[in-house]
Amino acid sequence: MTCEAGSLRKQRRRQAAELHGRQAARGQLKIEAMSESPEIAALRADLAAARRRESWLSAATDVITLMLLAEDPHEVLVLVAERAREASGADHCSLLLHHEGGTWRVDVATGLAADEVRGAWVEPHRRSVEVALTGRAFVMEAGDAEPEELAPPYRRFGALVYAALAQRDDRPIGTLVLANAPGRRTFDDEDARLATAFAHQAGLALALTEARAAEDRLAVYADRERIARDLHDLTIQRIFAAGLSLQTLRRRLTLPGPEPPDLPAAADRLDAVMDELDAAIAEIRTTIFDLQLSADQEATSTRARVLREASRAARVLGFEPSVRFTGPLDSLVTAGTGAHLVAAVRETLANTAKHAGATRVEVVVTVETGPATTLTLDVHDDGGAPMPAWEPNPRTAAQGLANLAARADELGGSFHAGPAEEAEGTRVVWRVPL
Repeated sequence: MTCEAGSLRKQRRRQAAELHGRQAARGQLKIEAMSESPEIAALRADLAAARRRESWLSAATDVITLMLLAEDPHEVLVLVAERAREASGADHCSLLLHHEGGTWRVDVATGLAADEVRGAWVEPHRRSVEVALTGRAFVMEAGDAEPEELAPPYRRFGALVYAALAQRDDRPIGTLVLANAPGRRTFDDEDARLATAFAHQAGLALALTEARAAEDRLAVYADRERIARDLHDLTIQRIFAAGLSLQTLRRRLTLPGPEPPDLPAAADRLDAVMDELDAAIAEIRTTIFDLQLSADQEATSTRARVLREASRAARVLGFEPSVRFTGPLDSLVTAGTGAHLVAAVRETLANTAKHAGATRVEVVVTVETGPATTLTLDVHDDGGAPMPAWEPNPRTAAQGLANLAARADELGGSFHAGPAEEAEGTRVVWRVPL
């Protein structure tokens, strides 16, 4: 029992000594802080300012990166508000944006009282709107502001910074608002300068993202126009020609005459009409698939990538190539083989634009299933200057053709390019096993 009491006393003396040491250390730190020279204090202030500038620069980099990747303008706005609040150390950040009809609304808000501020409408005569119109930042404290200066959503805060977003087509986009709770740190001119630089880049990012979204919408409209044109110029004409052929065949079989009808010739003609109708059905199925393709599927679909290459080739060809698919392309073609196929389409159409002088190009992609499943790219143009028959000698051949042959060889397939056998122009056949 005596040993245990002695051990307990030693432990208490050790704890008291440690506590005394910590108190002495804290006291020494206070003394050092009180006796800190003006030079050290200035260095500390400069370091804090440098860290703030670094934080703002990092925030601007994040916004620029998202600008290159994001497709949704609202996603950019949310990131702008969040990163601005983090970089400034503010309690609140919101974006006041200009809308049609000259109205202003807080579309995005983060941090303190975000739910209460978000969605609020602001009158045009408020200081936050004036900053967006003039482009000049403004620092203020809520207690010193005139009643008409401060919009109601921001009267709950203590200190505020207003910084204008970059203008778009000489029209204001909006204002970046930073705010702290009453009693917290006030903002200064350096805060306004850093916030203005960031807000300017944020406005450019938003304008570019909206322009990209508008371009994507135009691409959708252009693709629908292409589909409608293909249906009219190809599918409907093909069905109409098949109908005329059937009418002609019927007259030949029913007209009276001394000689009986040529049944074998009629059967061949009927087979040709059935082939035309099968091709028309395949084109209609391709059109339906294109219209039903979702955005996520379009990003990874081999079929959609082939269609995009054909649309891009229209810029150099001067017209839109016809594209038709047969077979389960997206379900059987792997990503690697699909990449080779897309490259083959690109190189073939580029070669056609260079040599053929064509007015029509037909691209057919076929997946044949069975014991030997194959993928075939068949491109036929009506150019008046067909290229010579392809010889597999890359040293004497054009580089584009050599690439096509190399891609086929890499996948264990075959490649042929030369004059079309049954029509004018050039035919390219690129076939690989699956």
